[in-house]
Amino acid sequence: MQEDFFGLDIGSNSLKVVELARKDGRFYLKTFGYHPTPSGAIFSESDVDQRELSKNIKEIVAESRIESKRMVTAFPESLVFTRVIEVPAVSEEELAHAIEWQAEQYIPMPLSEIRLSWMVLDKELLEQSLKSKDPKKPKIKVLLVAAPNSLVERYLRIVKDAGLIPVAFETEIVAIARSLTSAEATAPTTLLMSIGASTTDLAVVSQGIIQFTRSIGTGGTALARAISQELGFDMNQAEEYKKAYGLLEDQLEGKIMQVIKPVFDVIISEVERAIMYFQSHNPNNTVKRVVLTGGTSQLPGLVVFLATTLGLEVQIGNPWESVVVPEQYAGKTSQLENQVAFAVAAGLAMRTIEKK
Repeated sequence: MQEDFFGLDIGSNSLKVVELARKDGRFYLKTFGYHPTPSGAIFSESDVDQRELSKNIKEIVAESRIESKRMVTAFPESLVFTRVIEVPAVSEEELAHAIEWQAEQYIPMPLSEIRLSWMVLDKELLEQSLKSKDPKKPKIKVLLVAAPNSLVERYLRIVKDAGLIPVAFETEIVAIARSLTSAEATAPTTLLMSIGASTTDLAVVSQGIIQFTRSIGTGGTALARAISQELGFDMNQAEEYKKAYGLLEDQLEGKIMQVIKPVFDVIISEVERAIMYFQSHNPNNTVKRVVLTGGTSQLPGLVVFLATTLGLEVQIGNPWESVVVPEQYAGKTSQLENQVAFAVAAGLAMRTIEKK
């Protein structure tokens, strides 16, 4: 008998769970849930905070009527190291050594203090190379992820204290790529832009496979802080003004836009550099669109601002596009419509189903 799994997104301000079923090649929503958590609890080393977080996880699982104890969760991008690297297409044993050597160059921590995992992106090229007798091996792309041991142990402790069994850990950007982009050959090459509280995480995805990642140390909190400092509001007021007026030029005489635009210009500059870097290394694979997610992605005026600035199609990501939602959830549409909130949890649930 196959066991069920569900996706658990442990966010800095909220918890989200999604459980899916798969039938005839389609995803069906079994249940979902949203639960606020103490701000920043996931980053805390305090036993009290971690026990409180475990309690909240127990509550959301019960409220959502999830019977399975098996789950997949994701680490925030700001707490892990993610990079797409290139290594020779060699045997599994040689590949492991090559990846570890590369990891030492890119990861600012001793290998003894991290959990290292990777995924070969050019699987077909690797298979062809291994069958070939040509001594000159092509380069293949590998998604490298490193998580500090202390982070893995903290997450294990939190979910086990909640009575759950962790099936796998991955990163938020991997889950988002799965829920917001298509693996079809006709799908446009997409720049995922996840604008969170403290960081803006980027990933170029082609045919469902991450080709490039970058994290920018600026997010929604920096926008609110700029409003607070410039206009003399406390941070709660600044957040409300940010969410209400965003990048709209015709609201409050454009004062909020004028304050936060310089911060956004920093993000835009990094986005443009990321696109240029990808294009220079992949001249035959052009970025066609931008898909937004993360709490700040629904900022008023942001879609138009980015489309105008970048000259690309820009849209808000919707993880429910590929999911059949039963009529029984019609009364909960307000939560379901908050689509960016569930991108990670839905992607995690899709991963577990794929692995069945």
